[in-house]
Amino acid sequence: MDSGLSERMDKTLQELLPKAAAAVATPKNYDPSTAIDLSSAHNAVIRDELQEFFKTTVEDRLTVDAFDLPDTIGGDVALRQALTSFLNSYFNPIHALTHEHIVLTAGASDALENLVYAVCNDGDSVIVPGPFWYYLDGFEGILKSRPGVNIIAAHPPTYQNHDNYLIPSLQAAYDFSADKSRIKAVIICNPHNPLSQCYPKKTLVECMEFCQERGLHLISDELYALASLKGTSNNGTPFVSALSLTEPLVPSGAVKVDPSRVHVIWSPSKLFGSSGFRVGCVISQSNPQLRQALSLLTYCHTNNIASLYLTSLLSWSQLPTLLALNSERLSESYRVLAEALQRWDVDFVPPTHGIFLFARLAKKAKTVEEEMSFFNRLAAHGIRVSPGRFYNGVDPELAQLGWARIRFSIPVNDMSAAVAHISSFLAKEL
Repeated sequence: MDSGLSERMDKTLQELLPKAAAAVATPKNYDPSTAIDLSSAHNAVIRDELQEFFKTTVEDRLTVDAFDLPDTIGGDVALRQALTSFLNSYFNPIHALTHEHIVLTAGASDALENLVYAVCNDGDSVIVPGPFWYYLDGFEGILKSRPGVNIIAAHPPTYQNHDNYLIPSLQAAYDFSADKSRIKAVIICNPHNPLSQCYPKKTLVECMEFCQERGLHLISDELYALASLKGTSNNGTPFVSALSLTEPLVPSGAVKVDPSRVHVIWSPSKLFGSSGFRVGCVISQSNPQLRQALSLLTYCHTNNIASLYLTSLLSWSQLPTLLALNSERLSESYRVLAEALQRWDVDFVPPTHGIFLFARLAKKAKTVEEEMSFFNRLAAHGIRVSPGRFYNGVDPELAQLGWARIRFSIPVNDMSAAVAHISSFLAKEL
């Protein structure tokens, strides 16, 4: 039967469906009603507070205007103004943002897809430093579906101290590309997913210089910026936004860069545990033509209820308290998991910002099959994590098996229960 799909879509399905099926495959004896899911990228530590805030917002602020389409391209003006104040306060841009610098999107995935569509032609490439999430709703699915952009992975030699290898890995990926002229952008995640650490300012400046010298766009995904961990043994590198480094000529160490080629993506989905609201934005201060293009591509993508909620939240007088509470609870749950990993003698990358860590939980796995079997047995035991095979990380010739991304963004009591489940599982594995 002829499906009527385009050749592009048919090819995409053939490439991605097997990977999607592998990513969501349910092991035998896995009971989702009793299992603890540590595989997702949801943040649940302040959901009770956010649920109450949402109810109050709808009750107090919802008007009939919410049923209409937005009246301007670029998205709801009130939300963009609230985002302007929020980003100016917490991301320290060199030049103060205005709402005209912001285009609303239906989440970070929508922002990335349309931003790449706007700067890449069919068949162009982008460089993405590994490890990165690339199945289902990740980079590969987004970029292959539309606009048909290729990913060139920049592999680090190790997961530890990954920031030291950013520029060498970008350089190697660029140098070994079959057609350098088709490379249009570098996409980084800062703070990193899944390693949950920030790139130092010096590294970001070098990355901007790398892009500037080759005429590339730099797209900085900064979703995890304010999900900082407090009182941990590894305070680590502080978050520095690309927005704070885009001045062409200043003595403070900022790079001489074309700011029209630097773009930031942000969404409340991880910080405020609201992935289902599907609202985010692209910030591009010096490229009005790009903003016009994005405004047309994303017009009416966001829904008004989500916009109303986020506008209210970002304008709330108690927002600093909520951010501090989020960090405090994330830190508590992280410590429970980290202390357990240390007891189990499991190597992990200590996070400083974010909602998960990367750990070599299946440390005895010597083959991909053994690794898959380990994580399937763990899931059947009631704990689901995100196996390292779903990430395009360390060069396959150098990589150790057994790594996984483990979420700790759950209430501390649930984290303690998850640790107990893992501990009993590991005891049986010995």
